Amino acid sequence: MSIRSIATRLGLTALLLTGSLQAQAYIEQEQSTGVANDAPSMAETAGTLSPGGYLFISGARRTEAGVTDNGGGSSADFFRFDVGSALSATLLIETPTSAAKPVIGLFDSTAPDSVLLASAFDDNSNASTTLSFTYQLQPGTYYAAVSGFRLGWNDFDGGGHSGWTYNLVLSSPPTLAAAVPEPESVAMLLAGLGLLGMVSRRRG
Repeated sequence: MSIRSIATRLGLTALLLTGSLQAQAYIEQEQSTGVANDAPSMAETAGTLSPGGYLFISGARRTEAGVTDNGGGSSADFFRFDVGSALSATLLIETPTSAAKPVIGLFDSTAPDSVLLASAFDDNSNASTTLSFTYQLQPGTYYAAVSGFRLGWNDFDGGGHSGWTYNLVLSSPPTLAAAVPEPESVAMLLAGLGLLGMVSRRRG
């Protein structure tokens, strides 16, 4: 394995570890308590999304066997989240099977009606089990929505394809400050490079 490959993997691991410290996970309330989250006015609170942070939501668009309060299996699901500083947010939905046809949307909280900022849909024309998009957000309150594909899917009024569970992930890449090496570190690096140069010249 090359030094570049090792460095890349270590960098990705560091990013994942940094993000995991700011991760929050939830089970959709409609599936656990029966409390509806079918519109922005009833949105379930998911938390605050920060740079390097992740919000994980486990939900369902089906009736869960053995669960008394299982909510509406084909209703739209809305999740409220806050943003404290400008960031790039990615909404990703993962389903257990490529036969699912999810729809995801991002709304702002403008009164009196929420405004759809961005969306994506899967009409089952591909074999993917994930669907995502990225959008630049300013500080404020937003809603992430999950529904199923149908004609006129972008009204997010529910209905459409259902019968599947999902994981909804809201994430933002961390803001990494440029590291300024200490003088001692620079000196050691230069000394090491100098020694490598001497060795290579002696071999030549």
